[in-house]
Amino acid sequence: MKHLFVINPVSGYGAPSDELVREIGEIGTELGLDYSVAFTEYAGHAREIVKNAVASGGGWRIYACGGDGTLNEVVNGAAGFDNAEITNYPRGTGNDFIKCFPDRNFLDIRALVTGKAAEVDCIDLGGGRYAINICSAGIDADIAADVRQYSWAGKLGGKVPYNMALVKNVIKGIGRPYTVEVDGERYKGNFSILTACSGQVYGGGFHACPDADPADGSFEFLLVKKISRLTVAKIVGIYAAGGYKKLPQYIKHITGKVMRIQTETPVNINYDGEIFKSNDVTIKFSPHKIKFILP
Repeated sequence: MKHLFVINPVSGYGAPSDELVREIGEIGTELGLDYSVAFTEYAGHAREIVKNAVASGGGWRIYACGGDGTLNEVVNGAAGFDNAEITNYPRGTGNDFIKCFPDRNFLDIRALVTGKAAEVDCIDLGGGRYAINICSAGIDADIAADVRQYSWAGKLGGKVPYNMALVKNVIKGIGRPYTVEVDGERYKGNFSILTACSGQVYGGGFHACPDADPADGSFEFLLVKKISRLTVAKIVGIYAAGGYKKLPQYIKHITGKVMRIQTETPVNINYDGEIFKSNDVTIKFSPHKIKFILP
């Protein structure tokens, strides 16, 4: 088994990597690991590094040393390869996916190296795009598209950039017409948010659906009706705390397998914090699972 540590040097506002590399070296030498360290140099580089490694054959353990963006790139590099196991050494501001496992210490490299891999669901959005946590359209995707311009504010707390982007998009207006199909059932109308949750947390700490299980083969879909700016102010705290069940007048909850989203013009689609535009996207599970190492 080969161990590859993919380090994003700009995660965590460019936190020094020297200590991390030293610790990897000490543990790797002590345990006799066949290990290597690679630094990403540009957006999408982690995906390339991982895909090239696992395509060479043999067994691989890949450690995404960065935030949710780095983890997403590693997922996309490993998707479809049965010889790859991945995990997250969190160095970002959100680190949202691993909040599904609150009793695990992902900062313990030794525990990661010796941990067992569990299968989690791999989300397929088509076009070679994969995710493992939460996908969405609507104001949440618009916020995710804008949040990077406020990344400097993350030093004030993981939710601060998200909240700043939220305010901007609330001012712009909430809700647009969609045609949504969940497992063949059609819902047509104006919605503010359409969310497919395999994981539980996104946006730097928003607990969209605490009931979601990333390994159960089902999504928890949340269809949020078009709401006013005043209503957003009333319910955003409840939604962020995982209280969607307290808001049935605004949020329809469906457990299912497939969501298709159609719009007249392309809109932002969020997949684990990454963004692309589409006017017709289907969110479903890949037949291939992701082997995710738990410390």
